[in-house]
Amino acid sequence: MKTLGIIAEYNPFHKGHAYMIEEAKKKSGAERVIAVMSGSFVQRGEPAAFDKWTRAQAALLNGVDMVLELPVLFAASSAETFARGGVRVLHESGLVDTLCFGSESGDLTAMQEAAKLMDNETEEFQRLLKEFLDEGLSYPAARAKALETVSHVSSEILSRPNHILGLEYLKALEHFHSAMEPMTIKREGDYASLSLAEPSGFASAAAVRRALQESQTEEAFLHLPENTHELYRGALESGAAPVSWDGLALALHYRLRMMSAEEIRDISEVTEGLENRILHSIDTCYDLPDVIEFIKTKRYTRTKIQRILLHILLDIKAREVSYFQEKRHLPYIRVLGFRKEQADILGDLTESAKCPVLTNLKKAPEILDEDGLHLLALEKTATDLHTLAYPSPASRGPNRDFTAPLAII
Repeated sequence: MKTLGIIAEYNPFHKGHAYMIEEAKKKSGAERVIAVMSGSFVQRGEPAAFDKWTRAQAALLNGVDMVLELPVLFAASSAETFARGGVRVLHESGLVDTLCFGSESGDLTAMQEAAKLMDNETEEFQRLLKEFLDEGLSYPAARAKALETVSHVSSEILSRPNHILGLEYLKALEHFHSAMEPMTIKREGDYASLSLAEPSGFASAAAVRRALQESQTEEAFLHLPENTHELYRGALESGAAPVSWDGLALALHYRLRMMSAEEIRDISEVTEGLENRILHSIDTCYDLPDVIEFIKTKRYTRTKIQRILLHILLDIKAREVSYFQEKRHLPYIRVLGFRKEQADILGDLTESAKCPVLTNLKKAPEILDEDGLHLLALEKTATDLHTLAYPSPASRGPNRDFTAPLAII
């Protein structure tokens, strides 16, 4: 049975996501859709606005047949690590024929050409990259400028957010020698726009999140599939959403006050003396936006700083990320939910996966090795941290990874 794979955050799942799934199924002829979804935290280093089970249910209601979790070690990392993690989950599932992703251009040929250039960096490229970094450009901007200089590939392809991830997906397919065929769907609307009044009719997830944070619930719901309204409304009314970084400021201050510069230096993505700026930030800054602004430079983007702060909270070290990236296989694939009408997909996954399949965490000690238990413990910590940021204290109970049931529609 032809199966389509998508790597997503669904933060939250909106009408643009539903449109992409529908178009991708038409274009690929796929009969099933598997989504690999970030769990409690997303690639920008922010907590997801809704918990992972709510977001998985929304996806299952709108064209996805199974949702697998992208471990936080990969989900809240650089575009390259995020993409490799997502592609690896789909690749090791053994079920996916086509990997589909959104892009601003919809031009797969141009993206494949750019991905090849990125995979084979010349000495000239490396020299230019260093030169542009020394000028103070962020890494994504410096890379885009260097590649445009040494080739005829437009910096537009190398600098737009969906293109950046798309290029990394293509590189990851090559890295894993995957048989999955790539396919891209042109994205409708502006990924970065914070306005709900998008000409395309598809507001961005960022715009929806902002509206929810500002209590413009009904306006936000106009851009979410109608069959998800009750689901999202339940989370909002129970005080379990929307979740934001603001709820984690105290936890971050506590953690930083307990750490030395040497300990921060070992944290994933911390480079070139940034540990000192991080430590000094809490001398005068208390609100999280001020902490981020203090640390941020031209070279280090707000997104990178957010990820580093999350890595500090979760104690994710650079060597840990490298270790799990270099392992021959993933320690496990975790199922967050599936559709009853496609129940066979669970059996197919168990039979074809190249690593253990996890549906019930209580059985983890029986089927996972030491690495798997370590990665799962990190996931539990991430979920517990996420719940600490819930708007209502009454909803902040721990251990949801062990008490929340699979999302089954």
